[in-house]
Amino acid sequence: MSWNKSEAISYARIHAHHKSGGYCARAVAAAIRAGGVKIEGANGRDFWQSLERAGFSKVYGTPIEGDIAVIDALPMPNQYGHACIYDGAGVWYSDFKQNSLYPGPIYRKMQPKITIYRHY
Repeated sequence: MSWNKSEAISYARIHAHHKSGGYCARAVAAAIRAGGVKIEGANGRDFWQSLERAGFSKVYGTPIEGDIAVIDALPMPNQYGHACIYDGAGVWYSDFKQNSLYPGPIYRKMQPKITIYRHY
């Protein structure tokens, strides 16, 4: 089955909670599977490996519909980073509907590295 980013985004949108439950990579992996790509889940910190094995490639520039962002972990104990999928209309989804690309105020303040992945 080929990549259907619209199905993936629809899944992410329907299953998004109002706040994070701490399972961003699981939620994004489920959305990717709903879009027709086989992917193994991981935590946010290691999710880039799962994306690359599933055929996603690192890209640069402005995100487009279906892109996945992997955000480095914060420099604190028990941090795992973050993963989210872009709807192409300004909203990022993980296990919740985010207010911005960074999932919360500490991320927005510290601004860890973001890597964008795309499936062609």
